[in-house]
Amino acid sequence: MKQLLFLLLLPLYLQAFQQAPKPAKSAGDQIQLTCKIVEAPPNAETIFVYEQVGMASREVARGTRQPDGAYVVTMPAAEPRIYSIGFSDAQTGRIILGKEKDLTLWANAQFMEKGRTLGSEINKAYETMRTKAEQLRSTSDQLRNEQRQARAAQNAAAMKTAREQLVAHEQEKTRFLADLKKSNPIIWHAATLLLSPEDVSETTGATTELDFYGKQFFGYANLSDPAYETIPELYDAFQAYVALVSQLGASAAACKDMANTQLAKLNAGTNAYRRAFAGIVTGMKTANHPDQAAFSQQYINTYRSKDLGEITRLESELRKTSTFTPGMEAPDLAGPTPDGGSYALSQMRGKYVLIDFWASWCGPCRRENPNVVALYGKYKSKGFEILGVSLDRDDAAWKKAIEQDKLTWPHISDLQGWKSQHAALYSVSSIPQTLLLDPQGKIIQRNLRGEQLAEKLREIFGE
Repeated sequence: MKQLLFLLLLPLYLQAFQQAPKPAKSAGDQIQLTCKIVEAPPNAETIFVYEQVGMASREVARGTRQPDGAYVVTMPAAEPRIYSIGFSDAQTGRIILGKEKDLTLWANAQFMEKGRTLGSEINKAYETMRTKAEQLRSTSDQLRNEQRQARAAQNAAAMKTAREQLVAHEQEKTRFLADLKKSNPIIWHAATLLLSPEDVSETTGATTELDFYGKQFFGYANLSDPAYETIPELYDAFQAYVALVSQLGASAAACKDMANTQLAKLNAGTNAYRRAFAGIVTGMKTANHPDQAAFSQQYINTYRSKDLGEITRLESELRKTSTFTPGMEAPDLAGPTPDGGSYALSQMRGKYVLIDFWASWCGPCRRENPNVVALYGKYKSKGFEILGVSLDRDDAAWKKAIEQDKLTWPHISDLQGWKSQHAALYSVSSIPQTLLLDPQGKIIQRNLRGEQLAEKLREIFGE
């Protein structure tokens, strides 16, 4: 609703600007951007201009709040580039800055991506391009869906109509891109990443959609062109690419191969490569791809020495998501024991380990304990161990429950209840929860209880 209200009121804001006194002209080789931000955070004295680099953003300029409430950014004139602007890099809009000396951005702080720029021909063209590209993508989705339905129904007439419509649509897109290439190369490069060709082959059975888009998704863009070094839409395109091939049914292995094939078209030492790599990582997380953790770790290893703030964040996310992924190494857990000592999960390396998140006050946990006690007695001598991780707050209640339920395996707790750092590390939001680990400390399966746990242990140890 706020977004709609802002868009409805935008013409009034622009009219008010046209009637308001114009800012002082920039001097020499400086440009001046005046930001009129609706619903700006009350304590925000600074707005930032960023360059997107991979999964992070690098600050290139900042503007301060003026007495009239506007924010003024001054930066050196240069070749036009696409930047992001906002009060933080978590919520930004894109803008082209370079040679135009004085321009004004109108935006709502909650919808920076919907902002509009006055006094800037290049930004007017950029905003128009993005709106048109969105319309063309919507039409593509509609026509592709109609083609799928016609193929599924084996309706020859409908298939012919769908193909004719796609051919006409493809021609519209190529004309649109050709006109942009003539008028503004930077906007054209961005547009080639926002649009994809249509499969208008005569023989509909000769190729699948997955075959076509796996190879032709970037058909309008020559990814080896160094001009893509400064185009942030590269991140969006690779994220969309992974999402599309996954949606079209690509196996995990095929999706990984396709992504790597497209990534290899870029120079590994460039910002363009980093943006594309980041788009793949984000796309895999969105698609819940089984290799998302491996790609995230590869990104971390590649850019750790060039960290712009995203590596720590990504490592934290990876630690949490890895606890849901079979085959990933479980993060170490260490904490106080009931007798006042300390114990760590890593001390159990070499054995099959069940990490059991529980609490004395948890009824389902206490009801499951007799089953776990029986399995522990049966398989302990064969190399089975348990680490109890309690979400208790009351030390006495924790110790009493251990004694009453005869839980003779090692236990730890930071006695912080739901604020437990152990629970946070493993993304535990309900209990009981368990993780079964192999002797190398890698996750076999999460949330095995009752007969499922007994069956898995029989599979590992035999009767």
